[in-house]
Amino acid sequence: MVQYLVYFLSGGTMVALVAYIGGKSNGMLAAFVASLPILFLLNVLLMYQNGGVGASVEYSKGALLFLPPYALYVIITMLLLPHLGLPTALFPALPVYAVPLTLRQIQRHSVSKLLHHHEQQVERQRKS
Repeated sequence: MVQYLVYFLSGGTMVALVAYIGGKSNGMLAAFVASLPILFLLNVLLMYQNGGVGASVEYSKGALLFLPPYALYVIITMLLLPHLGLPTALFPALPVYAVPLTLRQIQRHSVSKLLHHHEQQVERQRKS
């Protein structure tokens, strides 16, 4: 339970730091601090500690999978912000995050369907 408190405080500290820096009218520095891979490194370490190499690699793949949607989300928000204001500009791009999840589900379904079909063929060949 204590480890989850540490995780929570680590993330909260980063958010507070970025908000503080951004509040001082230094958006570029705030963006730099927010984009530092500190949370990624911490998460990979914790995933490794709790789930081993496989969990860390899977987390890293997931992080890469969400880079393009994240960039698209930032671009859409940046373009809409002057026209819609906050918080309205934050919502239209949220479905962008569903794209990688949907593609992943389609991939898993296709692979499992393909494996099932292959197993059926092998079973038919055994019976023949």
